[in-house]
Amino acid sequence: MSSKILVAGILALDDLKTPKESRKGIVGGAGIYSSIASSLFAKTALVAAKGYDFPNEIMEIIENKEINTESIKKLKYPTFHWSGEYKNDMAQAITHKTDFQINEHYDWEIKNSHQNPDVLLLCNNDPKIQKRVLEQTNAKTIAMDTMNLWINIEKEMLDYVVSQVNVLFINDLEAQIYSDETDLDYAAEKLLAKGPKRVIIKKGKHGASLYTNKFVKHLNAFKVENFVDPTGAGDSFAGAVMGYLANKENISTDDIIVAMNYGAAVASITVEGFGTESIITITKKEIERRFRKLNGGPGRI
Repeated sequence: MSSKILVAGILALDDLKTPKESRKGIVGGAGIYSSIASSLFAKTALVAAKGYDFPNEIMEIIENKEINTESIKKLKYPTFHWSGEYKNDMAQAITHKTDFQINEHYDWEIKNSHQNPDVLLLCNNDPKIQKRVLEQTNAKTIAMDTMNLWINIEKEMLDYVVSQVNVLFINDLEAQIYSDETDLDYAAEKLLAKGPKRVIIKKGKHGASLYTNKFVKHLNAFKVENFVDPTGAGDSFAGAVMGYLANKENISTDDIIVAMNYGAAVASITVEGFGTESIITITKKEIERRFRKLNGGPGRI
């Protein structure tokens, strides 16, 4: 059976420090978080590069979740490395160092069998890479995420990619920077003018907001009692949202609201573990329980 959603995202090994814990060389990357989250809802394929040092046991976990890894390429270079920390309320990551040399030797080639997904999710990445993936695919629905680095140094290419997608995921601070507006409603208006039909602004513990040219909806986050690490929350949120929507023939606003509540449920589990600890062991039963609290009614994965 062909995959319904293709996730294009980085695999990483991170040095991570939070007010609660510090570790080196832990598995991370938007590709991991997003693909695991989307695989809970739909057949998922992942395109990424892994270095010689990427743990085999993680690849086994991914494959056991029935994520198609045929478009993952192993290279004789170190896996992408990120070093950073979170302080105080852990609202924003502080980057200390990145090593992206593997990308100089990787062309993001996608297998023919993965080039026509129902949904394409372009995880946060250099917009030149996102464009490269776009050029190889023909998806019914395209979503993307980005970050302040690309807004600051690759704005022209970022504008192009944003103009090609249906859904833009972006956090509140990035939305303000990208739009040059402090008010999020005005920021969303400017972002919609760049081309996407829907803009989803992620606001951490304050939830997320959906904007279209005719509609605005603010949704709550799931209240987390044991907040450990915010890494990957936004990626798992986006993966769950688009994984859920991959099963919809014609995506409605109501579908997106349901999807966002599922995304909030998955993200709330992600932040309860350090790195990928919680999302790797995530269960559909617990997602469903949290979804019901957020959605106010029954739902099914």
